[in-house]
Amino acid sequence: MTSAFSNRYSAAYDLLNEGKPYHDEVVFIQNIFSQTAGNSRELTSVLDLGCGSGKHLAEFKSTAKKVGVDRSESMLAEAVNRKIPNSNFIVNDICTVNVEMRFDLVYSLFHVLSYQITEQDLILFFRSIAQHLEKDGVAVVDFWHRTPWDRDPPITRITRRKSKSAEVIRISEPKCNLLIGVVEIHMDLFVKSEGDEFTHFTEDHTMRSYTLGELSLAAQLAGLEISASGPWMQQNQPLLSSDWYGWVALTHKQSIKK
Repeated sequence: MTSAFSNRYSAAYDLLNEGKPYHDEVVFIQNIFSQTAGNSRELTSVLDLGCGSGKHLAEFKSTAKKVGVDRSESMLAEAVNRKIPNSNFIVNDICTVNVEMRFDLVYSLFHVLSYQITEQDLILFFRSIAQHLEKDGVAVVDFWHRTPWDRDPPITRITRRKSKSAEVIRISEPKCNLLIGVVEIHMDLFVKSEGDEFTHFTEDHTMRSYTLGELSLAAQLAGLEISASGPWMQQNQPLLSSDWYGWVALTHKQSIKK
């Protein structure tokens, strides 16, 4: 991976993801929290690992303590500009950061887990979650599911978004290694502001798809267990071999009564 989430990409990120249902996704993970923890208590603290421009954190109640961690200073600058109540943002590696507090809910969305491409990366990621999760807390993570990925790997895609003041075109070309479930995605991006010409830059992202078994083993090595799972944005449904995107709820081992 030669470059990923550069300053120029961060500037185009929100426009590229226009229409993403951030509010619905936050409601969804809060429902997972309530069901997995076995109660409907109000969240008092949430940690977003790989928070990007902060749009998920902005959907939580103002009374909740909100912390976002991301390695991109420019992405966090966008998050700070949102002026989210009761929030704090930290520039750091999500796998090694120490926020020095524990949270009711720890989450990592938009396939941040799939950027952890080695077993060691994955274990460190889960250890970071365990370190910051309250004893009776719940973590929710989404990921690329390996089984359908093998049958239907990523293909070249073109994304075009336009607003009143800007336009962005992204061409994503994947190179897949089906043996280990890793894809190298080369992106050509063309961005312009109103009245300007398009400028071009590139991004290279490396990601990995995982099976539930691989995630379960890594979680156990980090002192966690998978308490629930399913297809993304569907609760009380099993994760099927046809589901490209999955989620898992993680708790400290034996912290939730079955």
